Amino acid sequence: MLKLSALLLCLFSVYPLHAKQQLRWCAWEFPGNVNFDNKAKQAQGVSVDFMQEVAHRAGFELLISKATPPVRCLKELSDGNSDLVINIIKSGDGRPEIDYLPYGARQPDKVYLSASDNRRLDQVAALSTMTLAAIRNYGFHPKVKHIVDAMPAAQVIRVNSVYSALEVVAKQRVTAALLPPTQVAAVLQQHPELASQIRAVSFPVNIVEPQPVYIGLAKRCQCPQLAQAIRHSLAAMSEDGTTKRIMGDRVIEFTD
Repeated sequence: MLKLSALLLCLFSVYPLHAKQQLRWCAWEFPGNVNFDNKAKQAQGVSVDFMQEVAHRAGFELLISKATPPVRCLKELSDGNSDLVINIIKSGDGRPEIDYLPYGARQPDKVYLSASDNRRLDQVAALSTMTLAAIRNYGFHPKVKHIVDAMPAAQVIRVNSVYSALEVVAKQRVTAALLPPTQVAAVLQQHPELASQIRAVSFPVNIVEPQPVYIGLAKRCQCPQLAQAIRHSLAAMSEDGTTKRIMGDRVIEFTD
């Protein structure tokens, strides 16, 4: 009997009765939100703090990947090789393999011109007269996408980073760049020399509205109770001010 009790004690210590389910977050570099510029190359930043708070409230253990390209993360999510991503925009009805959990809305992209360019942008259609720099694999606001998709490929130059986009604008190799303002702010903190060489122009808010942003949960996760717990946690974090405290102006409203 003593031997049986000892065996059960060992088993419970290895496999606790109430072990938390583990969810794998596929993370990518997102200036101002997630970065990996530390010795251990571990994810850090406000999105990490936010996701850890969600995990704590919803009752799961968060496993964070090394830096992974966004396209690969979305594929892993669709395939069920990862469970979560954050900071995604839903195009149309979204991907059928992903459950989209809203937690806020992002500021619309701004147009960044060289400091000597004084033009105004009253209509999105004005983009069609420019050469544009945009981040590779980043999507556009639906009203902007409609214009950009109709432009010749030679007018839209895809680059690998926000810094590269700002740099080609500053050097006047392109007319403008379409970029998320929170990411630009983070890059300009590291490269203040660019700040005097560019200027930002916003579209009228009644034309280009804020877009909902989502945590993507793989439907192959087969964890409906956790999905509901995450939804409740996100709503509570918005109501009690936790989302605003962690994310600051990166999230400007909650969208349910």
